[in-house]
Amino acid sequence: MKQDIRERLRDEVLVADGAMGTLLVARGAAPDSPRSPLSVASPDLVREVYDDYVEAGTRILTTNTWDANRAKLAKFDWADSLEKINRAAVRLAHEAAAGEYVYVAGDVGPLGELVKPYGPLTKAMVRELFAEQIRILVEERVDLLLFETFSSTLEVLEGIRAAREIAPALPVLASMTFLADGKTTFGTGVVEALEALEAAGADVVGINCTIGPQESLEVIQKAVSRVGVPVSVMPNAGYPWNVSGRTVYPATPDYFREVARDFVRSGAAILGGCCGTTPAHVAAMAREVSGKRRRVVERTAAVVVSAPAPAAAPEAALETSALKRKLLDPSALIVTAEVEPPRGPDASAALEGAALLRKLGVDAVNVTDNPMARLRMSSIAVAHMIRHETGVDTVFHFSPRDRNVLGIQSDLLGAAGLGIKALLVVGGDPLKIGDYPQGRHVGEVDTLGLLRLVRGLNAGVDMVGAPIGAATSFAIACAANPAARDLDTEISKLSAKIEAGATFAQTQPVYDVAALDRFFARPESRAIPILVGLIPPRSLKQALYFANEVPGMVVPEEVLARMRRAAEKGVEFEAEEGLAIGLELARAIVERSRGLHLMPMARYDVVRRVLEVLPGRAHPVPNGAPEAGAAPGGGR
Repeated sequence: MKQDIRERLRDEVLVADGAMGTLLVARGAAPDSPRSPLSVASPDLVREVYDDYVEAGTRILTTNTWDANRAKLAKFDWADSLEKINRAAVRLAHEAAAGEYVYVAGDVGPLGELVKPYGPLTKAMVRELFAEQIRILVEERVDLLLFETFSSTLEVLEGIRAAREIAPALPVLASMTFLADGKTTFGTGVVEALEALEAAGADVVGINCTIGPQESLEVIQKAVSRVGVPVSVMPNAGYPWNVSGRTVYPATPDYFREVARDFVRSGAAILGGCCGTTPAHVAAMAREVSGKRRRVVERTAAVVVSAPAPAAAPEAALETSALKRKLLDPSALIVTAEVEPPRGPDASAALEGAALLRKLGVDAVNVTDNPMARLRMSSIAVAHMIRHETGVDTVFHFSPRDRNVLGIQSDLLGAAGLGIKALLVVGGDPLKIGDYPQGRHVGEVDTLGLLRLVRGLNAGVDMVGAPIGAATSFAIACAANPAARDLDTEISKLSAKIEAGATFAQTQPVYDVAALDRFFARPESRAIPILVGLIPPRSLKQALYFANEVPGMVVPEEVLARMRRAAEKGVEFEAEEGLAIGLELARAIVERSRGLHLMPMARYDVVRRVLEVLPGRAHPVPNGAPEAGAAPGGGR
């Protein structure tokens, strides 16, 4: 019977294995597929890796289950095989580790989705997803559970809680990944993080992945004396290079052997490797440290230093955005209008349209973000060009669909640096309806998470709370749908968006005045300015398309009947009746809301006609100015 690993770690240094994923790829696995299903699809390949690590001298063999949770497997259509994958991986490991000297560690990795407030998962959902995998690993009699490569303390703590509920006595090793500065990507310092893991019940805490041996040594030295449990270190084999299409890690086995001595002197109890390491790296470390006594570092208390009172924040500069000033004026009527970015690099048509919209008197021009999931020029780039060339305020649409959290923040800082003052947070149309249905949805944050992120930038901090210097100053818009079938749910969503940081809202096109009345009867709809969307229908075909094919849009039968009667008379009657409906709706909208958001679809003559009927907003086209985009018949 194996000795409890916690007893061995009291005075012994143990060698863990190295990389699983990068080694499987190096031996022929597909780089863009999950690794854990290989335990079912290619068991001989996985068993070969296990055997090589055992032969190299590992005393802790990690199961090929790092990505074997439902959230990750579902992205590759493997979720239905979750139980089979986990059981197969553990059984192969037990076969390779036969005997009493090699421990089998059930590997549990991050879920690959963000937790609220930035992502879609609740704590309860996180714990349930981990529990599903952990139960299987425990049933297969792993010797310990290994949580590794976590950057979110919130997520890994829920995993440890799940483990403690399912198997209170089973040893737990919890390892997080840090950058060279000793902080996670969420800004948590190594001491704070490892102390939290220990407090949650981890028997061993440590670091793995991201950085190489030397930087890992510097990071772990900050924390080894601050925790009262053994510490593990599993660095990458340096930073990866791309050589002729292959990913290459530079750190050699001999280098790992030399640094292993320093890890032992620093008090590490477990040494292993992460990405880029191989059985050769493990063998080199084993030759250096196997059988050595663990150096127990005396625990030191934290020193609290009182920080001086922060200096008073500088007085905010005078707001230069006319749109933001009008949003703050409860008596002001706001009109925005939309343009689409070009499909290629020539933005002249969008600039001409924006210049005309400015002459017509709109308060801001909206620029869409790859609408209908179809390729267009960057909404930020077009918004900047419009603002620079025409002087009109712009609102760029911004979706988390195509960006990770690094790209999101980088783009937002770029927009702020270009002087753009407003954005509309949208979820983005599904990729399957657009130009690249095979493209991968990123969506690391949801719309609520994105709203919170922008609010943080406005407060001068990034997503993890690190200061960014000068704060951004965005007016933050969210989407709303007054005609939603379930108004209670829609109001609840709007309230959540306001709480997350939205300062105004723009809505779907509305054709039902009664729905507007129901919406604005709710006090939550008055909390921020609401700009109600309007597309005057140009044809019966377009109205039917809106009514039957666009999610969330409601076109009353009365409107459809009017368009049918007009269509019977001819195309020109269709267009004129659609405009008449639009003008009636515009009057009704401004009687009820703070503003109007026009989606003219390049029919700028329609914008002029609408503005002419709004109180105090008559802006005829100047002599000689073109009336772009005459309304043709036909559908969208």
